[in-house]
Amino acid sequence: MSGRTIGFVVASLIMAAVFIRLGAWQVDRLHERRQRNALLRQRMNAPAAPLTSLAGTPNQLRYRRARVSGRADYAHQIVYASRTREGSPGVYLLTPVLPTGADTAVLVARGWVYAPDGATIDAARWREADSLTVEGYLDELPPFSATSDAMVGRPGTVTRLDRSRMEKRIGRPLRAVYLLATADSGTARSEKPARFTLPVLDDGPHRSYAFQWFSFAAIAVVGAGIVIRNEAVGKR
Repeated sequence: MSGRTIGFVVASLIMAAVFIRLGAWQVDRLHERRQRNALLRQRMNAPAAPLTSLAGTPNQLRYRRARVSGRADYAHQIVYASRTREGSPGVYLLTPVLPTGADTAVLVARGWVYAPDGATIDAARWREADSLTVEGYLDELPPFSATSDAMVGRPGTVTRLDRSRMEKRIGRPLRAVYLLATADSGTARSEKPARFTLPVLDDGPHRSYAFQWFSFAAIAVVGAGIVIRNEAVGKR
């Protein structure tokens, strides 16, 4: 083979090896995702338990079904802006709920409300009972970020979750997890924000990415073989 063909073949094989490694990495990620999803499904399928009875790190409580009961602090409610639902702009209403006998509040995402600009709503329209009992699933409340969470000119409206800054707004400590409400009691459906649904746990894009990388590897190997064959035919 000519030096040019040898160089092309070597480069093709090196690229094929890299593509195979990337494909194997995506397969590993697919297996990890499936294992994680199995754990999260187990948590979501468990009966809702009072949050005060659940122990563990925020990561261990993530997606665990829970129930929160207590006094709702609407005076310190937070509007989480730019939240879409089925393609429509809106906000999430984040209401601190103080369980009886506790000094640490639980942030409850009561649901989604339509807002044409993704920020402006009539908060009074969506006020519920002073005492709430809400069921949902838990997620981790990010502790702190150097990036500001405030929306300029809109006190009480945030663009991201930040536990440290929210505690300052509310004036009391918050649990490291917050509840995304899926159901509650005592409120008509039309009088409350659109509740959340349980997350859909799928395989993600890892399978298609793995197929893509393995396809690239096959193309590189086949391309090298074609170049070798064409040179042999030309010599004959």
